[in-house]
Amino acid sequence: MKFLPLALGLTLTAATAALAQQPAGYRVNLDFAHVANDRVKVVIQTPIMQEEQATYVMPSVVPGSYSKKDYGRFITSFKAFDKNGKVLKVRNDGPNLFVISNARQLARLEYLVDDTWDAKQDDQFIFQPGGTNIDAGRNLTLNHYGFYGYFEGYKLQPYEVTVDKPADLYGATALPVRRVSATRDVLTAPDYVTLADGPVFYARPDTASFSTGGARISVAVLSETGAVKAADLSRMLRPMSEALTTYFGQMPVPRYQFLFYFPSLNSPLSSEKGGYGAMEHSYSSLYFLPEIPDPARLQSMVLEVASHEFLHMLAPLNIHSREIGDFDFRNPKMSQHLWLYEGITEYVAQQVQVQAGLISPAEFQARMKGKIDKADTYGPPVSFTEMSKRILEPPYKDMYENVYNKGALLGLLLDIRLRELSQGRQSLRDVLLALREKYGPTRSFDDDALIPEIVALTNPEIGTFFRRYVQGAEPLPLAEYFGKMGWRYQPTAPARIQAFGKLGFAYDQSLDQFRAAQTQADQNVFGVAEGDVIVAVDGQALTMQNAEQLLRPLVEPATAAAVRLKFRQGKGPVQEREAVPREFEVEVKNLVETVPTATPAQQQLQNALLKG
Repeated sequence: MKFLPLALGLTLTAATAALAQQPAGYRVNLDFAHVANDRVKVVIQTPIMQEEQATYVMPSVVPGSYSKKDYGRFITSFKAFDKNGKVLKVRNDGPNLFVISNARQLARLEYLVDDTWDAKQDDQFIFQPGGTNIDAGRNLTLNHYGFYGYFEGYKLQPYEVTVDKPADLYGATALPVRRVSATRDVLTAPDYVTLADGPVFYARPDTASFSTGGARISVAVLSETGAVKAADLSRMLRPMSEALTTYFGQMPVPRYQFLFYFPSLNSPLSSEKGGYGAMEHSYSSLYFLPEIPDPARLQSMVLEVASHEFLHMLAPLNIHSREIGDFDFRNPKMSQHLWLYEGITEYVAQQVQVQAGLISPAEFQARMKGKIDKADTYGPPVSFTEMSKRILEPPYKDMYENVYNKGALLGLLLDIRLRELSQGRQSLRDVLLALREKYGPTRSFDDDALIPEIVALTNPEIGTFFRRYVQGAEPLPLAEYFGKMGWRYQPTAPARIQAFGKLGFAYDQSLDQFRAAQTQADQNVFGVAEGDVIVAVDGQALTMQNAEQLLRPLVEPATAAAVRLKFRQGKGPVQEREAVPREFEVEVKNLVETVPTATPAQQQLQNALLKG
């Protein structure tokens, strides 16, 4: 470093004075109390810049999304000021970068942010749990990376976020928060990565909590019609949380926050493009799920999604590579281990449920069969590690959802192989807990070192498994491995089923009607044609609230009982026909069934996997 003595003395005095006036890090103010046209004003007191030119970065990609979304496109009226309020020159370098000249004089940024939930739901639409909602006086969904970014080279500076808000809205979050007054919260984080990992959900208070395994589990809910309550969700989530405590021995985190938004079935926020689902974070998860009036179906949906997201507290929170631990929001380098972060997480989520009795072994088997069906739709196998590293590029970006299907199957097969090679002394759970013990939230592994480390922890033959089925692209040996646990797998097999024929249904939201879909009059026993309006089933008028209850038995009849169906063609008269299911000979793809006479070894492995 080169010093100029005279200049150094003068400069140091000025810098010291500036430091005394301006604390290190970012001080952000969000004005949620005065929202105009669904836009929020953001004011940021910036860190002291050491460069003449500084680049303010809004994320292109965020952890857990695995696709480019460019959050900077929602920013308008971006301005930079020095300490005297003088405007500094700013230019855009693409949608996410704001380049500021004379940056050593920079003291403050001001700009407006539009929300993402109301954006056009095209190919660039941001999935709601990864986006932002600005619904003045009702809901503010604060994913931080949708409102502010960081300066290149200053990502690890601390953040203090002051939120001015309506007094009747409560902000649920896993981040440290000081509730200064009824209208002001102050959130803190040691760096941008931690901040981005902690969404805040503002709504009128509907919260509940419970403790299990040494962790405090909190639930916050906004249900558009009030049909879903936090207390009900808390009761649903508690058995799953206790099952995870049993699986791990204790909770891997001291606290966890569930954040739920339930749009009504006719909500303008819902659409085919937006869909439903959730996004994981280390100590919380954010959900966008439909208000389902049937409590049993609501519980099934919530547990199916929440069990997966909840388990991300193991990976990637406690087991992650440097690509995850120090995520590059501008030009991310993706990890090769989506098979672990998403695939193994999905498998363990299903295994925990079946071992705890939350689902039956038959339901677990049916879910694995469903994952085989979905994995088949992605064409010839590809290397999972290669797909993972290149998940932002075509054609791999269109394969992402297969991590929940083939990835979960990889988890099951790997668990089977580990138990087989160790004669039941080592399972996938043991390997995950060993990795958690070594790494934890603050230590990352080298991306290329993980698989060799797993092999070293287990058996050299596990290296062969990874080379063939994870790093390689060989088809999964489903028949061989399922056979070890007393299941039979066949790619195709003849079967006889009871059904009303080829019959599906679609909802026309504009007319609030259900119509027959994917059928013809001669393909079902009722003579219903494509597009016919379904009026009633067994005398009950069909509504959105009872549609699942009434239509599901027409698609998957559980008994041979007769059903009366009222329908009409276009604006024609209502017709009523009664029919019973008929027996059809079909060819079943990916048949998975339990062997009726399993050997003791098969039964022992099956019990270990499904009963724990």
